[in-house]
Amino acid sequence: MKLASRDCRCGTGRQGRTTGFVMEFDSSFLPVLIITLAAFFSSMVTAIVGAGGGTALLLLMLYMVPAGNVVAVHGCIQLVSNFARVAMFWRHMHWPVIVRFVIPMPAGVYLGLQIYEMMDHDGLQLVIASFVLLSLVIRPPSSPEARGLPKGIYYVTGFFIGAANIIVGVLSPILGAILRLERLPKEQLVGTLGFFGFAGNVFKIAGFAFVGFAFAPYAVMVACASLATIAGTYAGKRLLAGISSQTFTIAFQIMLGAMATRLIWTALS
Repeated sequence: MKLASRDCRCGTGRQGRTTGFVMEFDSSFLPVLIITLAAFFSSMVTAIVGAGGGTALLLLMLYMVPAGNVVAVHGCIQLVSNFARVAMFWRHMHWPVIVRFVIPMPAGVYLGLQIYEMMDHDGLQLVIASFVLLSLVIRPPSSPEARGLPKGIYYVTGFFIGAANIIVGVLSPILGAILRLERLPKEQLVGTLGFFGFAGNVFKIAGFAFVGFAFAPYAVMVACASLATIAGTYAGKRLLAGISSQTFTIAFQIMLGAMATRLIWTALS
């Protein structure tokens, strides 16, 4: 399986009918600046409300990066943010769940790459945007009796998340809803979710590299945006105390819903 045969190696997008926003990435100053600023603000959002920033960044990148390439490039940017969280919360990891989750992920990534190869721009854009809308309404059960899942379920979850991560790119809302069933302390929840994201992006990047995806055309943008995620996380933590998290979250979810709806409309029109 070689992505070069489908015009993905040089960031020129996929073949086939497209009604999406872009078929080619413009690596000039302005697009790089916009994505860098978006990475800063998305990381700040995550630091303030706990999640959602990576989703917003992915949606915005769909306006400037071909849909066939956006998941791989987005994974590179998010890897830095995930690594920082893993380093910070290393002592709080919930390893029994992590080990079961990570072991089957490579097999899932392989399956995801097979599916990814068969999808065109519109299909990928539609799936990503639809998933974002779905993630906005997913909530963990509030019943105190709803505690944990059979540990073996995480093997299955890791496999399917590995596959879906190649196609969708952002799965933290789903993972968060599942992991909250464990009723973990906040530090363990944040750290374990961070490790899920870190492992998912490592396997995702390795999978795309293995099948021939060329990251070089995006190197400058990835470097700038990665540094911006660090600065955004720091800024978000500084602002956290003075912002109403509930109000901010509602406004942010409305914005995500509007962006995702427009992408779906564009893919279907």
